[in-house]
Amino acid sequence: MKISGVILAAGKGTRMKSDLPKVLHSVLGKPMITYGQRAISHLAHKYVVVGHKSDLVAEELNNGFIPVLQKEQLGTGHAVVTLLKSDEFRDDDSDFVVIIPGDAPLLLKENIDNLISVTSQGNVALGVLTASVSDPTGYGRIVRDGNSISKIVEEVDASEPEREIKEVNSGMYCFNKNFLLENIEKLDSNNEQNEIYLTDLIEIAFQNKLDTVIVQVSEDTIKGVNSMSQLNEVENSLREELINSHMENGVYFQDTSSTYLDEEVVIKAGSRIMANTHLTGKTEIHENCIIGPNTVIHDSTVGEGSTVTFSVLDGVTIKGAGIIGPYAHLRKGSVLEEGVKVGAFSETKNSNIGSGSKIPHLSYVGDADLEENVNFSAGSITVNYDGKNKHRTEIKKDAFVGSDVMLVAPVIVGEGAMIGAGSVITKDVPPKALGIERNQQKNIDGYMDRKKPKDEN
Repeated sequence: MKISGVILAAGKGTRMKSDLPKVLHSVLGKPMITYGQRAISHLAHKYVVVGHKSDLVAEELNNGFIPVLQKEQLGTGHAVVTLLKSDEFRDDDSDFVVIIPGDAPLLLKENIDNLISVTSQGNVALGVLTASVSDPTGYGRIVRDGNSISKIVEEVDASEPEREIKEVNSGMYCFNKNFLLENIEKLDSNNEQNEIYLTDLIEIAFQNKLDTVIVQVSEDTIKGVNSMSQLNEVENSLREELINSHMENGVYFQDTSSTYLDEEVVIKAGSRIMANTHLTGKTEIHENCIIGPNTVIHDSTVGEGSTVTFSVLDGVTIKGAGIIGPYAHLRKGSVLEEGVKVGAFSETKNSNIGSGSKIPHLSYVGDADLEENVNFSAGSITVNYDGKNKHRTEIKKDAFVGSDVMLVAPVIVGEGAMIGAGSVITKDVPPKALGIERNQQKNIDGYMDRKKPKDEN
């Protein structure tokens, strides 16, 4: 038995008040459509009906998912008609077709498998996932005739008694393919929305005395996203599950309500995540780290035993136990070896910093290579940009850069060398030499007395 899967992802999502296609809004760092793809990734054939900004949606499809363009968005039924008439579907050899919306990220593969099992074993026309909800506003209502569904009525078309029904449609179906092909053309747009409803197939099955099945799931499972507030609700649910899974694996969270994680983030046992911390992208936190409070880390690796406090890291690798912050900004391409310290209000970018080196505070290290045990003192910077090109600074091991120094790249500071405070270094400094650049100090006696107004004399 072969099953095809279809994701309906053509809509703009007008209630989102955004020009971005609804299915591309992010949930835990992933486009929403990612979750729908997971739920049906195991099926034999996989299609995604795209429409609004179809090229952007198609870019987010995994291998094996075939986009089918719906030029006009005239309802879910029209989307399926478009699919069935498409060249992409022409050679489809499936027995059943699963159809799901692209805006239901809480749907799981297990839910789909259960729906397929019940529908295929019963050899029925179709199966539908439903849920009993506390507030059915906005959902299509399930109208039963005994244990069978007689129809699904959209809220705008529902009578007052029908609007009181708590069992609602999920928009997730498993159709016998032959039934789908034989009846899809019978759908019309005679409703308040002037759209072609896929749900009208349920009424067609009932009128023809064909069996249907209902699979009830939890209210959370079918939660769709039609507004920014609903997007927030769904993401909070998934975030809570994600944080709980990390805690079960030995990670401490000081305040789960103010911690934000993307799904791909890896946190190893023994680490402590303090309040108001954001870990996003492909970030990996190794064992026994302290991260936060008030810290943002994106696409970075933080080595075992590190501490990162009140800081921002983006595209950074910390290979060993580093001490970062408070208020440090480590930018893309910063690679820190074991035992590096980057202190208060310091910034690094595209630099390699050797083990034991220190950039204590109020400094900038950009496009530089620091070897082991370099001291880069307060207020010092690498001058890496000449207005057209970036140049690199090299500082060899055990060098000492005094406070308020400008190293004008390209320049090399030799092993064990020292740079005097307040210097502007434009030439290489040999190993163990003192590099110093200062004008001779002048003291002008009586200067302040001369500045006084005459009437004060």
